[in-house]
Formats: sequence, structure tokens, C-alpha cells
Amino acid sequence: MMKKTVQGLMALAVLLLSTGAAQARDIVKDLQLDVFVLGGGSTLVDAQYWNSADRLYHSRFDLGPKFTLGVAVPYGKFLTIETAYSYGPNNLVVTNTNVFPHVGVLYPVRDYIGSLSAVFHAPVSLFHLRPYAEGGVEYDRFSPTPAAVTTGLNRGFAAVSTAEINPNDKLGISVGGGLDRKLTKRLTFRIDLRDHVTSSPAFGLPNSYSPADYPVSGRANNIEYTAGIVFHLGKL
Repeated sequence: MMKKTVQGLMALAVLLLSTGAAQARDIVKDLQLDVFVLGGGSTLVDAQYWNSADRLYHSRFDLGPKFTLGVAVPYGKFLTIETAYSYGPNNLVVTNTNVFPHVGVLYPVRDYIGSLSAVFHAPVSLFHLRPYAEGGVEYDRFSPTPAAVTTGLNRGFAAVSTAEINPNDKLGISVGGGLDRKLTKRLTFRIDLRDHVTSSPAFGLPNSYSPADYPVSGRANNIEYTAGIVFHLGKL
């Protein structure tokens, strides 16, 4: 997705440079785009229990802030196609349930999401609020920070004394919806709720460096709740 985006921007730059100033203005003038910036939080739901060296361990992800930048292209009155990039931390916490008090080991993780979605807007609004629903596909990267890698090497993972923790790449889907509130001809306030669904990340464990195991399976739901501004570019 990133490669195609870069290629598209390069093609647009070449087109603009190869046309006259008046033609370039006409091309830009006829563009119909919505650019949006959203911020809020996310809850990554993927609690797990598993055994390591006959000890029961529990893992979960912390709540974290989330930031989204995206572009939407309208197709008719009710449908838009949008692409977005989201970023934010959802730190992994691993706890030995046989040791009291329960104090988990923290592995800081950053979640990067690139998505492509279809957004369907309602034909009517209520109290100036226009609801919408969305669904799409995405690419998620669950990336341990350098601090998480260091923790794995120095403190290990579960009952294993040292472990190499790697990023996990996942394909997923997103479903959700929200509300738009028109502020001016070009500005809209948006409230958005989305569920980013992938399979559970195991961070490359076990691997050739260490026998540390993270035998997780099932579904991870990263529920993202954000709000922000949509700016319309082009003719009104």
C-alpha cells in the first residue's frame, strides 16, 4: 500500500510539472478530497492464558492513545472510499499467576495500521448529525520498541530467561461507524468508533534465538475510539 501511494504521488508531481500553471490550477480545482485528522484511544482485547515450565502465565494489552490521518474520496452522495494511517501504543503485559503479588513484566509495543475502507453515509441527518458505517481491509504491524527487545534479552519471556521479541505483521479487517457534524462549508467534526480485527500476535516466538514460546491463537480486537476534524478540499 505504501509503495503504491508513493508511486501515485510521484506520478501526480510529474503531471503537475509537465502542464502549464493554468492547467495545474484546473486539475487541483477539480479535486474532491476530504482530509481528516483524529485522536483518541484504543483498547486491544486479546487476553491469553498459557503454560510455560508448568507455570500458568497471563498476558494482556494496555489501553493506549491512538492517532489517525487519512484521505477520503467521494463517490456519489452516500459513498466514500478512504485510506488511513493509524498509530499508537498498546503495551503487552505478561504475568506469572503463580507468584504473589501479581506483578507483570511490561513489553512496550507500538501498533501501526494502514487501512482501505468503504464508508456509507446515511441519506438523512438527525439534529445536524449524520451517521455512517464503514468496513474495509488493513495491514497491521505490532512492533516491540527497543525497550521491549532489551527487556526480552535481559529478563526473558515467561519462564525462559532470555528471548528475542520481533515485530508481527498481520492482515485484518475493520468495521465500525460514527457521526459527522457539519461546522462550516469546509470543516466537519467527526466521532469515530472502529474495531480493527486480526489474529493474535505472537511476536515471532519461538525462534532460532530462544525457545521462549507464546502459544496464543484466536482473534485480537483493537477497538479504536477517536474524534477530530475533516477538511474538504475542492469545489463546494
